[in-house]
Amino acid sequence: MLQLFSTGLIPLWLNTVGVLSNQPASPLTPFDLLHINSPDVDIAEIWHDSLNRFSSQGFAPAAQGFWLQTQDQLLVNHNAQQPLPAASLTKVATTLAALKTWGPHHTFLTEVRATGPVVNGVLQGDLVMVGGGDPLFVGPEATSLGYSLNQMGIQTVSGNLIISGNFWMDFLTAPMQAGERLRQGLNGKVYQTTEESRYTPPKTTQLTTQLAISGTVQWRPSPPQSRLLLRHQSLPIFALLKQMNVNSNNALAESLASGIGNGPTLMAQVTAATGVSTNEIRLQNGSGLGQDNRLSPRAVVALLQGIQRELKPHKLTLADVFPVAKRDLGTIKDRQLPTATIVKTGTLWNVSALAGVIPTQKLGPVWFAIINRGENIDGFRQDQDRILQQLTQRLGTDAKSMGELRPSRPMPALGDPQRNQVAARRQ
Repeated sequence: MLQLFSTGLIPLWLNTVGVLSNQPASPLTPFDLLHINSPDVDIAEIWHDSLNRFSSQGFAPAAQGFWLQTQDQLLVNHNAQQPLPAASLTKVATTLAALKTWGPHHTFLTEVRATGPVVNGVLQGDLVMVGGGDPLFVGPEATSLGYSLNQMGIQTVSGNLIISGNFWMDFLTAPMQAGERLRQGLNGKVYQTTEESRYTPPKTTQLTTQLAISGTVQWRPSPPQSRLLLRHQSLPIFALLKQMNVNSNNALAESLASGIGNGPTLMAQVTAATGVSTNEIRLQNGSGLGQDNRLSPRAVVALLQGIQRELKPHKLTLADVFPVAKRDLGTIKDRQLPTATIVKTGTLWNVSALAGVIPTQKLGPVWFAIINRGENIDGFRQDQDRILQQLTQRLGTDAKSMGELRPSRPMPALGDPQRNQVAARRQ
């Protein structure tokens, strides 16, 4: 049954860590709604119409779920405590777990080492790459390394390119494949990413590099006699999360989840951070691929609010790690979402989900999660966009009400040589 609540009549207070009440509230009937002088009456009508529309098309109301609230009051919910296949809304949980594990400003270090001296522009030995788990080491990053090595006076490597540690490039996790891609990237060739490994850098530093490696690519431990040339810092966690969420990048999500500990550790992190029961959060991986990742609509909103709390002490906001309508592209580039809405999408062949926070004039920021199930992806997306547009029409649009949820700073650029820390000069 659709459950509807009116501001001022049934307040739902969140506790200090954002725990939502586990007690289901009594539903109000449509007759009761006729006597409530509140904007929520019109809100309830929007959701009733959506469920009726889906029901007439053969999609069971029991397969749909949503939750809508202000900062401290529940507005509308349906099937909201039932864990449903969450698709890429799973990345909301991965985002919170990553922030709890590393913090938003953590970077992954990749070391560049050498086994010989540099004489007349030639590194007389091997070039060694010691990976530190950078999940977004892509073409521009390799170019920046080649550029910095050129600046150190290295034009040619007489030996081999040795790959060791936790290193991958352009989402290629096999060390030999990643190493061959790196060899070409250091010498100035940058590949386009595939649909499965896409990323959308807000900007990329344009550099040229030429670094020829005479030997072969090898996968083995770093030679003990090697000396450190450079330390390369990845993008900070908050920027990696932004890339992951804007593009719903599964490879990036799985890489971060692997560093955290995957399903059981993810669940432990996010349930502790939100207080939401494991009855409403079931995670098998960090990306949302498959039907076994399940979140209740209520849990998704709790996760989003947990992320905002985690970011606030660092002077970051939800908009620094999730896409913003009319500002970011990725999975929302063709969506008709109200301006300044912060969202995360989720899609499987039979799941379409959308969650986030929308600015309104009458109620301030309104948090929501919608999970639709059935083979009707395009129809579900259109309905989700229509619901949010209707909400802004009835509650008023006010981007200023986002307040602390606005983006706090520009995204750092990929391929920026300033993230290459020189440890040794030419010898």
